[in-house]
Amino acid sequence: MNISGVLNLNKKEGPTSHDVVARVRRLVPKKTKVGHAGTLDPMAEGVLPICLGAATKLFPYLLECRKTYRAAVVFGRVTDTQDVTGSILSEAAPGEVSLEGCQRLLDTFMGKSIQIPPMYSALKVGGTRLHELARAGVEVEREGRPIKVFSIRALEVDGPRLTFEVTCTRGTYIRVLCHDLGALQGAGGCMEALSRISLGPFDLKDAISLEEAEDLAREGRLQEAMMSLSNALGHLPAVTVGPESEERFRNGIPLGEKDCALPGEIPALKGKIRVLSAGGELIGVGRFLAPGRGGDGSGRINAERVFVR
Repeated sequence: MNISGVLNLNKKEGPTSHDVVARVRRLVPKKTKVGHAGTLDPMAEGVLPICLGAATKLFPYLLECRKTYRAAVVFGRVTDTQDVTGSILSEAAPGEVSLEGCQRLLDTFMGKSIQIPPMYSALKVGGTRLHELARAGVEVEREGRPIKVFSIRALEVDGPRLTFEVTCTRGTYIRVLCHDLGALQGAGGCMEALSRISLGPFDLKDAISLEEAEDLAREGRLQEAMMSLSNALGHLPAVTVGPESEERFRNGIPLGEKDCALPGEIPALKGKIRVLSAGGELIGVGRFLAPGRGGDGSGRINAERVFVR
């Protein structure tokens, strides 16, 4: 039996994302491709989309989705890992911590910026992961990466602890944000807890636990819990085409005005657009070229990725 779709799992604190994939792999037929979209550290909880079968081809599009996190930072403590699991480097009394004061500090992170990845991360330098170098006592220079914070708000203050929510682009390290927030506050800080509450169309309120997925698999109902390929790319705008246009698109021929109602503009990710069959099945992902770039004064959709029937 072929199985295909995306499981919206609610990862618990403890296992790595790789551990979760390994357990899901035991629930599906052998040779089924399985992978996760968007790594969560072992201490992090929340939304972890698991792609199965043809859905593994969605990775590039899911990784570009906006992500929303709820995090807790402890002021007055700095660690080598920038979270509470690390060795303490310094401690200081943070003084009075207010919700209004924290919001003013958080506001400084709004918009685009350059963030330096932490040493305790899975990024590779010279073929070696940074966390492996860090554990060996080696620190290397890291190149800053562009990130963007779309929204960030203080939720609750409890003594030296602040809980806040942030929506941001891929590649944003919340541990680094907590560390930098602590530096702004003056006493230092580190991340105490982290939960991803959304990733594109995947929301925590709709997620199921790994144990629930295992129960469904035993009942032969795992497919029922999966989001379709089309819905998994729900953050991208869509056009629907008929059978003839579908065949042309599958053969690499661009779609034009005679094939579908082309939008005037595509505000989503870099002009990417879902192409759906008349029955709502995802045919592929195209790249929209607005009028004036198509060579004949009209817009068109070039095939970027086509899915096998």
